[in-house]
Amino acid sequence: MKKSNRFRSILAGLAAGMLVIACSSDDDNKTDNGNTDNTLPKNETWVIYNGAANWSGGVYALRDNKSREINLSGLPFLQLAYSGGGRTLDKTLFKVNDVSNTKQGINKMGFNAAGNVVDQGFLPSLSNAYETNYLIASATEGYYWDKVRGGLKLQKFNPSTMERTGEIDFSSLSEGQPLESVGQLIIAKRDNKLYLDLLLGSKAAGNWQVTPVTKEVAIVVYDLTANKIENVTKLPGTTNLGVFIDHVLWSLDEVTKDLYFATVGDMKTQPADYSSKILRIKSGATTFDTTFAIDMKTYQFPAEFNRLFAYNNKVYTTIPSRAVSYYGGGQHGVKYRDDVWFWNEIDATSKKATRLNIPVDNFYCNQNPFIHNGEIYFLSNNATDGFSGVTQYNPTSGATKETFRLKESGRILGFNIIKD
Repeated sequence: MKKSNRFRSILAGLAAGMLVIACSSDDDNKTDNGNTDNTLPKNETWVIYNGAANWSGGVYALRDNKSREINLSGLPFLQLAYSGGGRTLDKTLFKVNDVSNTKQGINKMGFNAAGNVVDQGFLPSLSNAYETNYLIASATEGYYWDKVRGGLKLQKFNPSTMERTGEIDFSSLSEGQPLESVGQLIIAKRDNKLYLDLLLGSKAAGNWQVTPVTKEVAIVVYDLTANKIENVTKLPGTTNLGVFIDHVLWSLDEVTKDLYFATVGDMKTQPADYSSKILRIKSGATTFDTTFAIDMKTYQFPAEFNRLFAYNNKVYTTIPSRAVSYYGGGQHGVKYRDDVWFWNEIDATSKKATRLNIPVDNFYCNQNPFIHNGEIYFLSNNATDGFSGVTQYNPTSGATKETFRLKESGRILGFNIIKD
């Protein structure tokens, strides 16, 4: 064989070998859902709740098959009649109501040997309505509200065994109103003290919210060490702390240790004098900071704050681009679930709001942002861009990056990251 022919043969062989290597590398990078991405962390599991317009769907666990574009079709999942997202403690998941959404209470989920989400227990509530707010404080310490056991009583339970362990009685706070509750919408813990919303009032016809007899908000501070009420702090100028039982509207700033609470006011009448606000109880305090309030009227009105996350003296929430009304079905032709909700970062000192480079949202998902490895994660759904997915934001650099988006897999209704 001539030298030139031998050289060409060697080159052809090398090229074929490189092609085989390249194809092999591509195959190695392919995930179970047909996408290719080898840059995602391997030491964590992505928990994804998806759902349709009626919030039914499933909860999925992705570990080695994570990708930037996820088609959930064919992946194992736990079917949920209500898939509105949940909360985590280590490698355990919790959500309101059982998987069939026919029993009221707290559902516990975990992972089987294959890494798939499975049902692991249920703590029933005696209430026959969608009304079981809860807090998972540790593996053995949990609290929940059960109207049937008493609106002014907070129930205690063990999240490991999913058994009720007792209650805390706040009946001394009664004023004899038709509807009275402690911890119905806010159950927070800081410095071994519970911070619970106190609501005393009644319901008007056609209004699912409780109308307080006094136009104010109140937080009960309960000392778990001394087992007694330490304080009841009140603040006028707004009403209705929180909104739905599975819709957390409080946040503990892990840097400053300040506690933030969102009030929605009266979502039916939307009075300007008692507008939606974000309030604060500073680190070490047991009273509202009377010098502080972030008022929705500053940015848009009528509207309400409906998401809340605080980190390093910044507040993260959505602000609508137009006036909206949950009850009216639309203000100026805009509905509450239209693509009008934009994620913002609000400086807690200056109150300046900065719109983030994150896809607009339509409020089918009510999960708050969360921080993981120094990045804050935000969920969005919209029809404008056909987007359902997660965006991460670096609060130091201000950079945003799409974490992933769902492809032909319904809306994203919840997202958690579970570390190995």
